Amino acid sequence: GILDQDPNQTAIFRMPDFPDDINNELRNVEILSTIKLCMETGKTILMVNTGRIHGSLYDVFNQNFSIMATDDTRKIFSKVAIGPKTMDVVVHEEFQCIIHIKRSEFEDIPAPFLSRFQKYSFSVTAFYSIYLKQIPVNEQTIIKHVEEKIRSFIQHFGQQYFYGLNENTLYSCLLSLIKRDENGDYGLSNIHRNYSQLTIQSKTFIEQNSTDIRRCLLLSLISKLLQIASPESIIYKLPTFQDEFAQSLCKNYFYQQEHFNIDSFIHRMISSQSIESDNSDQSSTNEPAEQKLNNYITITTKVMIFTRTSTFVTSLNNESKQSLFSTHEQIDVINLNAIWKC
Repeated sequence: GILDQDPNQTAIFRMPDFPDDINNELRNVEILSTIKLCMETGKTILMVNTGRIHGSLYDVFNQNFSIMATDDTRKIFSKVAIGPKTMDVVVHEEFQCIIHIKRSEFEDIPAPFLSRFQKYSFSVTAFYSIYLKQIPVNEQTIIKHVEEKIRSFIQHFGQQYFYGLNENTLYSCLLSLIKRDENGDYGLSNIHRNYSQLTIQSKTFIEQNSTDIRRCLLLSLISKLLQIASPESIIYKLPTFQDEFAQSLCKNYFYQQEHFNIDSFIHRMISSQSIESDNSDQSSTNEPAEQKLNNYITITTKVMIFTRTSTFVTSLNNESKQSLFSTHEQIDVINLNAIWKC
């Protein structure tokens, strides 16, 4: 795609909706100044939730350009409003602008604005279909088998027992199984390298038989789904599975994941110590390369926590963090009520 051609020639701009950011004129000027530089150097920009500054780029979006040409060179100019000033900016001929709009907001966008752009509709399902076609045929067969089995699991367990689960959630999980290597080739992700600091404890559950790739990938997705299941649903549904599988589900949910203590969950997330799987005590400093590969983890930096309505949770703020998280320097608390009012 356009954004994959050269990462050094692309820039992504996102604008948050927190109250302090909405009216932050200085931040708007900083973003517009960076966009101005991208225009001059011919980068491709992706703008996400940037409606507040679209007016400043009116002439750019409408392709209202002025051309200054000599015998040897040609320069294209357009007007950009930065703060109280409007200035002429050089527009490189390779400059491209992409604006991301949520499907739910599409109908509220004025038609004249939409008419200025070529329009494409993308979804997680569409990306999954595109990526699926890029991997070898034998791996396509594997992932289609996993999709069939995970759908069967969801139907048996009950979709209503997973917080926020929808079709996009499923395809997002399946999409995470497809990776691109350093050569640009697509293939199934290496299950041994598909762990984070929050999921490495589930290694023994996922790799019950590490030679059975289909089962490993399936259990990896099941473990992900268990992260958004309620404790009551687990207890209610466990008797409907075969005893051995029910026991492994129970162990993964109650012992290898954290569902009951926000303090423990966040400390696990931000821990800088090396995190090892349940059977890591068998490894040594002279462990073979394969074992080192098995211990490889990535770092998850963004999570969404579903909780029951709780005055304790909603009243958390920066002043109360010390009582919950002591004096940990990596933790800050933004008042949740302020976010909900956005």
